[in-house]
Amino acid sequence: CQVTMAVLFMALLVTAVAFAVQAFQPRPQPCFRCPFDWIGYRGKCYYFSEVEGNWTSSQDNCSALGASLATLDSVKDLSFVMRYKGISEHWIGLSREDEEQPWKWVNRSHFSPLFRIRGGGLCAYLSDDGLSSSCCSTERSWVCNKPELQ
Repeated sequence: CQVTMAVLFMALLVTAVAFAVQAFQPRPQPCFRCPFDWIGYRGKCYYFSEVEGNWTSSQDNCSALGASLATLDSVKDLSFVMRYKGISEHWIGLSREDEEQPWKWVNRSHFSPLFRIRGGGLCAYLSDDGLSSSCCSTERSWVCNKPELQ
């Protein structure tokens, strides 16, 4: 009887220790690399606005969010934003000083002609057909991006 009690006591003790150790193990936190309401893709976080503004105010809104109007580094990036933009046209971070000047991204890098830009405007946006350009004062939704959190 004493042996049985000792075995039961040891089993109970081992179980209690196992539960105690498990209770104090740090739980892995979920890995969110982008803020709430942002979408992560290829190392960047994207925010698609539901409100509208001109190109300059859209860039200001992105800056207030710690981002800039979206820069697109590849055809994959363009396909991604086209898929998520919905039916609205969205400003992106591409503009030029005048029609004779080259396109530049908001980070001052030159636009490499990976994509065709329709229209003769000075500011670029996502249209149903891809990239288009127009007068920068037109009110549109906007898309921001910034690097994912590490």
